[in-house]
Amino acid sequence: MEKPRKGVSKGRIPTYEDSFKIAVAREYLAGNYSTRQIGEKYNLTRDNIGHFVRWYRKHYPDSSTPPVEEQSITAPSNDDVLTKELALAKLKITAMEMMISNYEQETGVNIAKKSGTKPPAK
Repeated sequence: MEKPRKGVSKGRIPTYEDSFKIAVAREYLAGNYSTRQIGEKYNLTRDNIGHFVRWYRKHYPDSSTPPVEEQSITAPSNDDVLTKELALAKLKITAMEMMISNYEQETGVNIAKKSGTKPPAK
């Protein structure tokens, strides 16, 4: 996945898409990867990742992904397994939404289902 950037020309500091920030923050908060591993994966600095996590917590305070410092180090219980599965499912949903958004931007075609459409005639 290539990180989306805006404003790279003219020496401006790059601005990242919100969906990219969410994906990186959720991946970090899931607790499976360190900032170094995520930084290498997306070619980001630790400061970028920290900024994304702070931004995510500010804009999505009721997120069900627990902060890393609140996660237990003991053997995983059923709740921990379910929490990780939920976090992974949310990450997949974010990825699918990003794919749909990118496709719509590239082709100019809205592929989301429109409400009130009539069923096909038989």
